Amino acid sequence: MINVNNLEYIHPNKDILFDNINLTVDKHEKIALIGNNGTGKSTLLKIIAGQLKPNGGSIKTDELPYYIPQHFGQYDELTVAQALSVDIKLKALAEILSGNVSEMNMLALDDDWTIEERSVEALTHWQLQDIDLWQKMGTLSGGQKTKVFLAAIHIHQPAIILMDEPSNHLDADGRKKLYHFIQSTNRALLIVSHDRQLLNLLSTVFELTKRGITVYGGNYDFYIEQKAIALNAMSEEVRNKEKAL
Repeated sequence: MINVNNLEYIHPNKDILFDNINLTVDKHEKIALIGNNGTGKSTLLKIIAGQLKPNGGSIKTDELPYYIPQHFGQYDELTVAQALSVDIKLKALAEILSGNVSEMNMLALDDDWTIEERSVEALTHWQLQDIDLWQKMGTLSGGQKTKVFLAAIHIHQPAIILMDEPSNHLDADGRKKLYHFIQSTNRALLIVSHDRQLLNLLSTVFELTKRGITVYGGNYDFYIEQKAIALNAMSEEVRNKEKAL
């Protein structure tokens, strides 16, 4: 579960990005986080993921969420194993198999003897069977980088997953696999996306504005309908006030 209370974030230049943000994501819920550009959707995900510190408020989660970021080349110097967060265990396993059965290596491996096999299986599932675990992320296409981060879900089996525009770089087959995962998983999801097909797979919409979070109990099409109803009601109210004046 994710529980965010009275969250505030201020840019380094002292501009307030948002404040008084409150939201709850229960177990197995699948939530779309939407809002205009600049409202702080990606920043909010990073704060929940523990990558940024808020200026106020609190965040409680049952476990550290797994975060799939947008990528713009900032991970190019990492190896695939580092991006998958398996490099330390893989190095320890290699050391042990070569005869260096030290306490440090055993602690690093933590009895995870299948880590290499599971990593290869996860990459293969996302059609990355030709990718070496020790090659640099910078050698991969944008879609392949996204698939690496998605593959880590199968390795680590997190209960809470945050995704920031996960379908942006994917090809048709990659999107199909992503959509199937979203539909079939029972994990808690909080996803930022502009992909309408993806958004309609999620059961609830959180709209982030300068006023905070508004919850809509349906998918994206339901949200659009409710926004249209609210806009029409507002327009009618304005017309009535104009007549009264």
